[in-house]
Amino acid sequence: MSGDIEVTVQPDDEPLRVEESHARRELEGDLVIAAIPGVQRFIAESRRTADLFASSGLISELATALLGAVQEPAALVLPSSLNLGAGAPNRVVALAPVGRGQELAEEMAGAVRRCWEELLGDAPAVEGFPIVQWVVVPPGGGYESQWSRAQRLLAQRKRIRDFAFPPQQQKRVCSLTGRWPANENTRTLHGEFLSSVALVKRRRGQPTGFPSTWSIASAPYRAALLETDDPRVVRCAENFVDALDLLDAESGGLPLKGGALPGMPDAAIDSLRRLREMEGAYCAPQTWDVEYLRREYGLTARAPNADGEAGISSACGLGQEAAKKLKELVAELGLPRLSPYLAVLVQDADRLGEKLGNAELARGEPMRQWHARVSRALADAGQWQRDAIESREFLGKVVYAGGDDLLALLPLSTAITAARRSFAAFQRATADVVPGASVSTALLFFHVSSSLQSVVAAAQSLLDKAKERGRPGIAISVLLRGGERASWVSPWDEEALDQLVTLVGAMGDEGALSARLAIGLERDQEELRSLDDDWRRMEVARRAIRHGMTESGAQALAELSADQGYVDALLVARFLAAEGAR
Repeated sequence: MSGDIEVTVQPDDEPLRVEESHARRELEGDLVIAAIPGVQRFIAESRRTADLFASSGLISELATALLGAVQEPAALVLPSSLNLGAGAPNRVVALAPVGRGQELAEEMAGAVRRCWEELLGDAPAVEGFPIVQWVVVPPGGGYESQWSRAQRLLAQRKRIRDFAFPPQQQKRVCSLTGRWPANENTRTLHGEFLSSVALVKRRRGQPTGFPSTWSIASAPYRAALLETDDPRVVRCAENFVDALDLLDAESGGLPLKGGALPGMPDAAIDSLRRLREMEGAYCAPQTWDVEYLRREYGLTARAPNADGEAGISSACGLGQEAAKKLKELVAELGLPRLSPYLAVLVQDADRLGEKLGNAELARGEPMRQWHARVSRALADAGQWQRDAIESREFLGKVVYAGGDDLLALLPLSTAITAARRSFAAFQRATADVVPGASVSTALLFFHVSSSLQSVVAAAQSLLDKAKERGRPGIAISVLLRGGERASWVSPWDEEALDQLVTLVGAMGDEGALSARLAIGLERDQEELRSLDDDWRRMEVARRAIRHGMTESGAQALAELSADQGYVDALLVARFLAAEGAR
């Protein structure tokens, strides 16, 4: 009978226990956990931001297919619904009727394969992608026991690889992924030879116009120009827009768009509206070089004659001059400066899988019901993180935000504050549902010309270092064009981050702090550590002031000296100050 109540009388010294038998039956079923592995590697196999965002979108489609295969009488557990607002997770937990778990798991895997076949179109299939790993645990001991057994089985399943060695007529390896054979006749403008997987990425990325690294790096600079009413800046910016229009008219389809970001403001003056949408690279004077534009963008004159070439040269000359004057004027007026550096932000929940298996954290709530609440909290976290990062305040772009993990690109000047806001969003969303839940953070600053594939891989490695240092941990690294310059790793500490921000603001113009301070502090670290806390702080502050740092900055550095990585913090702050992150 639906909704019947089963009453069990306990001994006199124990409380009466009332169980709803229909709720108990709901928990009886095969527990199915299915996952699409290798997501981070797949997303990292990207040379351009378009590849990065396309990779994330493709994984989201495959994950949506995985989720959509769970139909009644089966039921979703994690996520608890298809309509939570966040991106579809690449791991799905479901309950199937008893004895039908394998059938459901195979249908989920099949749905992913069918989705990928549609995405492939006429491109040949690739053995080994996508893979769906799944485990099924029959009922016995309740949901909590099933969950524990499933986690052990899934860990074992991850150690098993699906080996398929079909014969391949291979001449080249895919330039983008480096692990599948390239298809014949797929050479791109830049000499790449692509596999079917890479072709799907490129097809997905081409029509959308994802913002480039330059567009993200230049966002605060362009936003300031859009909002200014200073007559000198407006006049100079209008000359710059005129040069863009002239280049557009003289060239044969040069990409001048692709710079729009969700948080970009509207133009205060109509004549500057183009700055909102423009490709950010044109803000840099060096971009306005005819040979560079030919090499990077395939620049050709609309009129294939001497007059057409003269028109291109004239447009580039005017654009370079306008970009140079505008950059100088903005710096003179103290508006956000143009920097060729941006940041990749990576966050990942700390041991969330372990926490989900800890019944004590459910505080008496049935574990399946608690898991559903965790799912909703993670969806909220992902949405709040996206809202913050893509706001006018931070002008970033999220690649993916699933609640328990995040990848985003941000301008240099907003990255640290955005990372802190994202951390706070996760804490706020999960505090009442998963006590003690936290995320570790990696923030990697890199040049717009850096290999994006290397940058994302380095950021993931940096996140591992942050977690090794402490959970939650934070790692901030600077990747200059010549290699890593500094890397500060610390347990997450709001006061330490405050001191780092103070340190950035305390640097002289252009970050002109004597390098001898860092050299001396690094050389004398052992001696300084031998001093007691008060003497060490006083000595570090004395040296900082002697080298031209403000008193507030010297005090911030002195407080940071309690951690042995404070010299790295100083170098990170020096870089940020030099690039205008104030």
